[in-house]
Amino acid sequence: VVPALNQLGLFPLLVVLQCPSPPNIKNGQHDSKDVKVFIPGMSVKYYCDPGYLLTGKTTVSCLPSGSWSIPYPRCEVLHCPPPPVIANATHSAELGANFTSGMSVNYSCQPGFSLLGHPSILCTTSGSWSLPYPRCAGGA
Repeated sequence: VVPALNQLGLFPLLVVLQCPSPPNIKNGQHDSKDVKVFIPGMSVKYYCDPGYLLTGKTTVSCLPSGSWSIPYPRCEVLHCPPPPVIANATHSAELGANFTSGMSVNYSCQPGFSLLGHPSILCTTSGSWSLPYPRCAGGA
């Protein structure tokens, strides 16, 4: 709120500052897309697209100065951990590789063992490997 004078300069008026539309963030969005006016005290919450993880504060607030609180959150690529070790099996992944949503790893069994289940697993948008894992059965 900023004090101001009317056109004649006689009576004090109060002008409420507004914030511009909240900033967009890469690979994410906020929950107030349909709001047209943002006044001090209002907040918006950010969330990330599937396969991304929000870092920083999830909300930003419209400040009395007419600007948004900072820093803004960021959406970073979500990684799966290294593929699981499956007894008597090897997988197609390179050592030290980074796995992001949509990437798959194929397993094959060592000689004398038979693959049970689907041979591949997928890095999901939640950052975990799809289930169930394949198994290798048999052996001497």
